[in-house]
Amino acid sequence: MASLPRVLMWHYVRSPGAEPRTGYRGVDPTLFAAQLDRICRYATPVGWPAVLASISGAAALPRDAVLLTFDDGLIDHHRAVLPALSARGLSGVFFVLARTPGDGLTLGHRLHVLLGRWSAERVRAEVENRLSEGDRARYRDARLAMARSKPDDRDDVWKRPLQRELAAAVDPILARLVDDVVGPDADVADRLYLSAGQLRDLVDAGMTIGGHGRTHPWLDGVPGRRVRDEITASAAQLATLAPGPWPFAYPYGAAPRSIGALLAAAGFAAGFTTAATQRSDRYHIGRVDGDDPDWLAALGFAAPSGDAGQ
Repeated sequence: MASLPRVLMWHYVRSPGAEPRTGYRGVDPTLFAAQLDRICRYATPVGWPAVLASISGAAALPRDAVLLTFDDGLIDHHRAVLPALSARGLSGVFFVLARTPGDGLTLGHRLHVLLGRWSAERVRAEVENRLSEGDRARYRDARLAMARSKPDDRDDVWKRPLQRELAAAVDPILARLVDDVVGPDADVADRLYLSAGQLRDLVDAGMTIGGHGRTHPWLDGVPGRRVRDEITASAAQLATLAPGPWPFAYPYGAAPRSIGALLAAAGFAAGFTTAATQRSDRYHIGRVDGDDPDWLAALGFAAPSGDAGQ
């Protein structure tokens, strides 16, 4: 098997209070800059072309190669990430949603912006109170099952069933709550996600744009036809930006079985999950979260004693 890089991922890179407000973890731009400096000190940052050459068997990666990736196509990636990478001569892979004009927020991002205004307890209660009696029972059962699985993130106990098992019922509820609490859903989306012009700025600066689907579902929990539609939407978008083969990141890190054949047929050469230790093949490449306080050690690098910084 070709050598695979160690991979870091980030979502939000923003200062506290940045608009639109979100209640999801992220890193401050100053901390992010310090992380980049540490990566340059202990590893060899590489771009997608080098990774593609490695998995294609054309060239080997350095043993300490690290690929930098960014999910969801957020405005943060233009206003905070792009300047920091460019200042250091680095490149990254930006996994963006294949949005069209007028698209609103994804279900997950609706939760994020509501959590920027309300506590987790209130968001959960407001949604649960609007579910039908049958869906409330399904939600309780799914939460119990999630709790028994002992997830690393305790918020997954209440959030994941909303995002996965009850997505069809919950999505319109969240859209109405965003309209009422934050502002028109489509307007909030336009302020949270990269615009077409900002996406072009990334491409012009030498960054790689990768696929992330269109609506950000759990791909291992939806029908096969929808999986194909999500992949096809990404491929169509990327074809207007740069020639393939491209990389793809699974929303929520959820990769269906035999996903590699579908991705390969659409022009994708690799797939990235969120499981840090997963490195079974080119379509199951795990990533370390930049929010993890021990991200450097999780990548397999040991900083000398006395070296400060996250």
